[in-house]
Amino acid sequence: MFLDFALISGLLVVAHLLRSRIRLFQEILLPTPILAGLIGLAAGPEGLDLIPFARDEDGAPVMRRYPGELVILLFATLFMGSRADEPGLATMIRSAGDTFFYNLSAWIGQFGLALLFAGAVLIPLFPQVGGPFALMLPSGFAGGHGTATAVGSILAGQGHENAMAIGYTFATIGLLAAVLGGVAAINLATRSGWTRLVATPRELPADLRRGLIDPAGARHVARETVSPLALETLSWHLGLVLLAYGAAHAVSWALQSAGGQFTALPMFALAVICGAVLQKVLDGVGVGRHVDRQTMGRLGSSISDFLVAFGVASIPLTIVADYAAPILVMSVFGFAHAAFITWWIARRTFHNYWFERGIFTFGWTTGVVAMGIALLRVVDPQMKSKTLDDYGLAYLPIAMVEIVVLSTLPLWVAGGAVWQPGLLLTGVAAGLLLVSWKTIGFFPADPVVRRAAESR
Repeated sequence: MFLDFALISGLLVVAHLLRSRIRLFQEILLPTPILAGLIGLAAGPEGLDLIPFARDEDGAPVMRRYPGELVILLFATLFMGSRADEPGLATMIRSAGDTFFYNLSAWIGQFGLALLFAGAVLIPLFPQVGGPFALMLPSGFAGGHGTATAVGSILAGQGHENAMAIGYTFATIGLLAAVLGGVAAINLATRSGWTRLVATPRELPADLRRGLIDPAGARHVARETVSPLALETLSWHLGLVLLAYGAAHAVSWALQSAGGQFTALPMFALAVICGAVLQKVLDGVGVGRHVDRQTMGRLGSSISDFLVAFGVASIPLTIVADYAAPILVMSVFGFAHAAFITWWIARRTFHNYWFERGIFTFGWTTGVVAMGIALLRVVDPQMKSKTLDDYGLAYLPIAMVEIVVLSTLPLWVAGGAVWQPGLLLTGVAAGLLLVSWKTIGFFPADPVVRRAAESR
């Protein structure tokens, strides 16, 4: 296992150096973990077999198991860290209500509409696929490789062993769609007068484009919360994450031994619960404030980098080839959904900077949040639209809903349901928009008309 992590670490280093030197990779905003994974896919067991990744007794790459464990670590970090200044739900809705309703609706709606599209179009065209296959599209697009791992592992336990590989494929396609579609949308928006803060597509700063930050402009990414004379801050935080990870495994074992309805609880959900409970215990004994939220976020992002690299490098190409046509059809649907909500719904929902806010959501509903930030930086280089500030306020309640949906929906769909969850989730997504339009406002459809508090 450690040798595999050493090998993928080497690929991450090589990929990052290539990205910092090759202009094409910078222009398309290609994330380093994706590039590392693609190199591993080409040169590893699924390709030329030049990289000596470990294999099990059946000859299968052991690294296929790693994302399932890494996603447990990733979810363990989500609710760990001091949140003393976190606003309440009412305060959040007053400050960032349209951001909350729109982003949650976009996420839920992609799941619901994907299932409806599968029932109406995909399954009649390709009878060999079903609801679980369609569920992997939003898991990969709106969710990313981490969510694809979480949902795929649940479906694999229900007999859909190819779900995770298909989810990784959708997640990788989604990232490319975010880049190419996002850049095309920005060019159209600047020419059409939809942007408020730039008149032409602004190139990202060299540091962000190349991926190497000038030391003179480097920022601190975390706080030191324990004395290094006793324990290093990173050791303290990593230890807490691993403790939550171990607790999740222990709880899962106990539930499996006891039997009953709770044995179906997915491991990633148990990790979230264990992490949150651990944080509450630390708060209760007076040391919760020594758990830095930003450090936990960085640890989670680091885990995600390895998860993505391993996930892409371990995609079984034979499975992708077998399902190439339905993958293409669902990918076109996913891109069309993200483009539609950006063009039609975002400009009627956001009280200001509709395109800036919409392109950020487009980036993460096809790729990842980092991709949304990169696209946002092109049209809002000084972050005047407050898009990220509002998303930060809205994220916690959105994440809570996501955990509930991801813990229950895969089992429902694995049981054969397609139309029922599709209609329910689509109805919830529509209801969120109606609440936003009723409480925040329904704004002019003209994309050029300026709104209050927009820079001139």
